[in-house]
Amino acid sequence: MSGYTWKLIDWFKLNQGKSSTKLAINSNLSFETEKLQEFIEAIRPLPHVELYTSMEATGVSAEYIRDGLNYAQWLSNVDLLLQSNTVKAVHVMCTINALCLPTLPALLDQLLEIKRTHGRDRVNFTLNILRFPSFQSALVMPVKLRDQFRVTLETWLAVNQTNPLLHEHEINHTQRLIDYLDIVKTPHSDTFEMPKLHNDFKQFYSQYDQRRNKRFVDVFPNLKEWFNLL
Repeated sequence: MSGYTWKLIDWFKLNQGKSSTKLAINSNLSFETEKLQEFIEAIRPLPHVELYTSMEATGVSAEYIRDGLNYAQWLSNVDLLLQSNTVKAVHVMCTINALCLPTLPALLDQLLEIKRTHGRDRVNFTLNILRFPSFQSALVMPVKLRDQFRVTLETWLAVNQTNPLLHEHEINHTQRLIDYLDIVKTPHSDTFEMPKLHNDFKQFYSQYDQRRNKRFVDVFPNLKEWFNLL
């Protein structure tokens, strides 16, 4: 975290009772347990803290999308932070892109499990549809794959539609994504050259693999055939 964040936390600690400000902190939560413990102890005296973090896939898929991420560490840190009772809630912001679709339902299941453990209101998620850069949009997927992922999401929502752990906005965001995958044809109104988007997609992730020592086709086997044909 920025040094300014630590200074702000120190101000609240030194001026307890002088402010009822609600503090919202954004973190990738992918760091050592010792650093998280330091953060937990630092915010313990604060009146109201909420934490925002980003995630939209699971396991190696998540680590591919977010270079440098340790997914197991992220999950552990979310759990430890909630156990500490130093934050009112953890908000998981999911950036919906082409690569997160295969494991997005698994992530939602894991978030439901966290809700069961820590309470409905302690963790929540939003599904925020990526539109730029356009070649990373979920809509670059061929219709067959897009429909496959849409149906999986529809099944997930049908099973959990009446789950009391889900907030109304979580249900609505999931339904919005399902509709988006079904109805919308281009990432945004100024984009219509799909061959160019496919070329950009292939070039970007080919370079990404080379520069970050990754292998797209190993991480996303259900996208391998499509990727190799681009």
